[in-house]
Amino acid sequence: MQRTPALLAVLALLGTACVPGRRPASGPEAESSDTATRHLVRPVPLTPSFRDAVQRGTRTLAGAPGSRYWQQRVSYRIEAELDPRTATLRGRERIVYRNHSPVPLRALVLHLYQNLFREGVPRNRFAPITGGVTLERVAAAGQPLAERPLAQIPVLTLPEPGAPVGYAVQGTLARLILPRAVVPGDSAVLEIDWSFHVPPSGTFRTAWQDTLGGRAFQVAQWYPQVAVFDDVRGWDATPYLGEGEFYLEYGDFEVALTLPAGWLVGATGTLRNPQEVLPAEALRRLAAAAGSDSVTRVVSEADAASGRATLPGRDGRLTWRFYARDVRDFAFAASDRYVWDAVRADVPAGEGADTTASRGVLVHALYRPGAPGWGEAARHAQRSLEGFSRLLVPYGYGQLTLAEGSVGAMEYPQILFIGKPDSERRLFGSIAHEVAHQWFPMMVGQDEAAFAWMDEGITEYHESLAVAERFPEGPDPFLEDLASYLAVAGSEREVPLMRHIDLVAPHGEPGVAAYRKPATLFRSLRGIVGDSVYWQALRTYAREWRFRHPYPWDLFHTVERVAGRDLDWFWYPWWWETGTLDYAIGGVEAGEGGSVRITLRDLGDIPAPIAVVVTAEGGAVSRAEIPIELWTVDRLRTATLALPVYGAPLRVEIDPEHLFPDVNPENNVWVAPGAQPR
Repeated sequence: MQRTPALLAVLALLGTACVPGRRPASGPEAESSDTATRHLVRPVPLTPSFRDAVQRGTRTLAGAPGSRYWQQRVSYRIEAELDPRTATLRGRERIVYRNHSPVPLRALVLHLYQNLFREGVPRNRFAPITGGVTLERVAAAGQPLAERPLAQIPVLTLPEPGAPVGYAVQGTLARLILPRAVVPGDSAVLEIDWSFHVPPSGTFRTAWQDTLGGRAFQVAQWYPQVAVFDDVRGWDATPYLGEGEFYLEYGDFEVALTLPAGWLVGATGTLRNPQEVLPAEALRRLAAAAGSDSVTRVVSEADAASGRATLPGRDGRLTWRFYARDVRDFAFAASDRYVWDAVRADVPAGEGADTTASRGVLVHALYRPGAPGWGEAARHAQRSLEGFSRLLVPYGYGQLTLAEGSVGAMEYPQILFIGKPDSERRLFGSIAHEVAHQWFPMMVGQDEAAFAWMDEGITEYHESLAVAERFPEGPDPFLEDLASYLAVAGSEREVPLMRHIDLVAPHGEPGVAAYRKPATLFRSLRGIVGDSVYWQALRTYAREWRFRHPYPWDLFHTVERVAGRDLDWFWYPWWWETGTLDYAIGGVEAGEGGSVRITLRDLGDIPAPIAVVVTAEGGAVSRAEIPIELWTVDRLRTATLALPVYGAPLRVEIDPEHLFPDVNPENNVWVAPGAQPR
């Protein structure tokens, strides 16, 4: 990380409202012994594995992928059938795993997420017992693999070189020993047949639910999936415990889903065979929706009730075929009571293109009649998709589906599971949040469990931007996030952001660690570097790591590269520690020549480049920014500055925009005796 020379200990007056002329504020004066060593101001530590990746040339200290960056690739061909009556899902899949790494791989790791619902499997959230997944056949290169005991094939640790061909299962993971190693540049072909029961409502991320006059399924983590093998840590053999989310390889999916006729299906990817599953009228309406920015009802409640939602099928069944490219996962939803709304969203045609050029993305909303507010769901997603495509980089896929059910809010590539929030604001916020996840982590594929803040924190902040714009008269979402963080700041319930999320609960607050605190800090970061630098940095990060696997240091270094400044003083204490920030006004007194002398005290553990604002009689405002170097390089704990005022000072305030999470805002404001507080 690059270093910048310390600024002179001088405060620049940035602006004075409604007053002719400007005068510089005088420099702060430090008490002779009022300095301190800041133990929480230090360089950001690099893990040995990340440092090794830099040495090998797969990562850089500038934040961009290295010239030798590599990434594995996987393709899935899945055929599955869901019996809605019994909630049984049976499938078979063919996996082609391509080894782009420089090392041969004789062992592969699989995720068996549905085993979270098996008795005796470790978990850190409640989960109903459904029996987990049954592996009916596992083969590699056409050779059946036998299940073996853990003593022969350990799952959580690397097996010995002489481990026998076969596979072993431990909790939500399996490790396969292949008949021959997959050498660099070669591929392995796996075939797996499996079945399980979709869990009922009352759980998380995947479930079926009977309500609103019918049954609806939201199905995720439903097929055996190859784990990530990356350039930093190798195999990600991390058990799925429930709280943490996912780290997944990018690839292509061809998926055929068979259900009874009359059941509508929404999924990741593009529907390849609409003529084989939809009646002519639905096809006509769908085509009309693709060319209109008005919401079109593709399948109505009357269509569903009369059996006209789909074609009759063969033997009363239909197979829906989807294809998705460059996605890290696949999920789907289905119900025989869904209505179907669709609308076109216009997103930029591409970075660097004419800003007037756009392309259409079809937005679908599948929901049961009576779901509160869902008549506006497609419109909410349309607005969010268009807005985030302008702020960040353009949405990278051709469609987006919202599916209503018992899962409150969960994101998957090109499909969002949304529940039934009790207000329009909550529904909009939930949709905006999950739409924002299409960038982080769907198009920028970080490890969600190890570094939950990398997707949830950024997304929470961007959700707040969307909600504040859509509901300007409602509660301030930024202050709501701030209040959630301040409620636990500095207490035993606060944990460092860099802690794996599975290690946070039950003693810490995962909602603060993953969402509220990092969202608050991204707002602080935007205040530090400025709007243009913030958005340029995020766009650069999203563009360079699109469909790749960034680590936190890649994000940190990218922001510093774009900003042209060192930010270790910001990253380290907020991400690795749980110290607090607390600035206070120590005193206000009249100075010489129409100025006011303000004493500032730093009572906390974490520094910040705070703003000081003075409001005088008549409404004149004077403002000064305290450079961070006063607190970090000069190590001041107390500083006194003289700020010009034009009239008697009525109010002095530190950080009036609340850009920084000060744990004691009461000492941030001084009001002149007799003045009316605001």
